[in-house]
Amino acid sequence: MRLGFAYVLAVLGLWGCGGVQDPEAPAVEEREVQAQSCTPALAATKVKDILPPDAPLPSPFRPIPAGLTNVQGTLYFSADPYQGPAALWRSDGTTAGTVPFKVFPVEGLTFRDFGSFTAVGSRLFFTMNDPVVGSELWVTDGTAVGTRLVKDITPGIAGSSLSNLTSLGGELSFFLTTASGMELWRSNGTDAGTRRVLSFGPEESMASPTLRTDGALLFFLQDAVHGTRLWRTDGTAAGTQVVKRLDAGQPPVTAARLSYTGQGLFTLLDEGNNTEVWRTNGTAAGTVRLETFGKVVQLLGSTGPYVVVAARTADNEHLKLYRLSLAGGGKATVTTLPNPFQGQLSNDPSVQDSQEAGGRVYFSERISSPGPAARQVSLWVTNGTEEGTLQLSQRLITSDVRSSPLFNTGGGTLLFSSGDGGDGILPQVTNGTPAGTGTVTTSSPGGNTPEEFTRAGNTIFFRAYSGVHGDALWSVPVNVTCTPLSERR
Repeated sequence: MRLGFAYVLAVLGLWGCGGVQDPEAPAVEEREVQAQSCTPALAATKVKDILPPDAPLPSPFRPIPAGLTNVQGTLYFSADPYQGPAALWRSDGTTAGTVPFKVFPVEGLTFRDFGSFTAVGSRLFFTMNDPVVGSELWVTDGTAVGTRLVKDITPGIAGSSLSNLTSLGGELSFFLTTASGMELWRSNGTDAGTRRVLSFGPEESMASPTLRTDGALLFFLQDAVHGTRLWRTDGTAAGTQVVKRLDAGQPPVTAARLSYTGQGLFTLLDEGNNTEVWRTNGTAAGTVRLETFGKVVQLLGSTGPYVVVAARTADNEHLKLYRLSLAGGGKATVTTLPNPFQGQLSNDPSVQDSQEAGGRVYFSERISSPGPAARQVSLWVTNGTEEGTLQLSQRLITSDVRSSPLFNTGGGTLLFSSGDGGDGILPQVTNGTPAGTGTVTTSSPGGNTPEEFTRAGNTIFFRAYSGVHGDALWSVPVNVTCTPLSERR
């Protein structure tokens, strides 16, 4: 079998387009979202406006602030305006404590193109474009003097192609792509301490993203001789080795996925659109195929003893959920989701995003339209059973350039964005029940279209409309909840 890695949320173009009713589909019942009354969730607070009042508004594809990253409880982020001075910022969650600590002059550049923010201990590694060395690896300790170029890996203005920056064993590991092939590198933040660990040669190609488990990085390499193999590295040459050969062929590369509960889950897709669902713990014995489907499926996540996946029915108008046992032993149908636009032109359903939180799997279902924007994007939750599969919202962002984020707070709840409150797209929180789903109120005007939720300590930061001009930095406590009115005292 010739297989490709199928990232479960990025295979939308591979769905079939038949018009025959799925004979396995159970009767589909419409499930309306019932409005629930609850006490307002803890208020979201605007931490600070980042854009000056007279600054041009940035493109939604290059937002400000961006790159929100937790570095040992302190938030770091960037501001990269068009043909303007770029800056790195840090925040302790207060207005006074949210400050730029390093400003980079324009120097003829359109953008600085900050990227790949990766925390390693108390430092932040990142890539940035520079007029002298091009795009290379940088590091900062949160001060101006402690922000510097790590190494000009590819001498000259051409820059280096770096990917999959990961903290391993107290240092940074990353991959470098050159004309001679792909290489594994490691850095302690100094020029001398940034060195090549291993070269894989020009024949190897890599699936992305990588998987993280037990202090190691799992990644997939393919070539015409060795086929498709799962590798593991701890960042050292001795600790970089093949885990298991998955297939003899060299298929087109798409991607893979890691479940947030620590279950290493990924899918393989062959040329006939047959999908294999796998589980790995980073060892050969622990890398096993759980199930094979004769069609494209999207991996949603794990809940209790189950893996939940989604696939379109044969009529191409509904999503059907299946559950697989993490221990193996076959698949079972959970339910088929209703489509309120059944029979209309361009009503194809797909999974836009998924997230695990509080032992449940949440996912957003996007139903297409003849135009670029979706007809509807709704939020669902499932515990792997029909009765435990519920629709929580029908008003997530339908834009073709933005989407509603789904974020595990770490406190048993999920943060997302929705227009259910009637005041525009605002942050919402849910515990997986309709009664425990509600709008997070804002302490001042603004807070619309929240994006890039990031937890630092007991605070969750995000970017949202400032209420004045452009976007601002906002925050909400980790313990944000929506309490049903019936439970108030």
